[in-house]
Amino acid sequence: MRRWLMISVVTEVTLLVCLLAPAPAFAGSAFTAGARPAAGADAGRSIRGQSADATSTFVQEITAAFAATPTIGSLGDAVEASRTTFSTAEAIEFDAILFESGLAGTTANLQLYVFDTKGRLVAGGFFFNGVAAPSDRTGFFITLSPGSVPAGRLKWLMVIFDVFGNTFVTPFQGLEVR
Repeated sequence: MRRWLMISVVTEVTLLVCLLAPAPAFAGSAFTAGARPAAGADAGRSIRGQSADATSTFVQEITAAFAATPTIGSLGDAVEASRTTFSTAEAIEFDAILFESGLAGTTANLQLYVFDTKGRLVAGGFFFNGVAAPSDRTGFFITLSPGSVPAGRLKWLMVIFDVFGNTFVTPFQGLEVR
């Protein structure tokens, strides 16, 4: 009887501590999202555009997409940090640049999916709602923490939904994680 009482008390205290403790006390955020304006000093920098083989009338293509090491600077800094090969021990930032008039001051919903070479989903969907668009030329990004993406040759795509009901999709982008 005493043993069951002790187990019950320990279990209840553990549950109470788990409910009262803030989430970051146990683990860091696995992913974050945001947006950067693509205007100003970055306007003159070279942005590589990617084109999809086929697009429907309901889905519009994003101007450019790339993966980079996470940056806290401007969109130009993110473009300079872009690459396609990463280690499983480093964070990866997935960027999509969208030039859409009327976007400034609104919000967008972002989704990220990572696939293996056979088309199987290996990470994602990562969903972010209410990401503020600072300008009509915006670089949206999703940053995943180290270990969030498995090792291998992968493909990824990002989907952006604006407040006007438009859907923007990146073409598949290559990624190698070692």
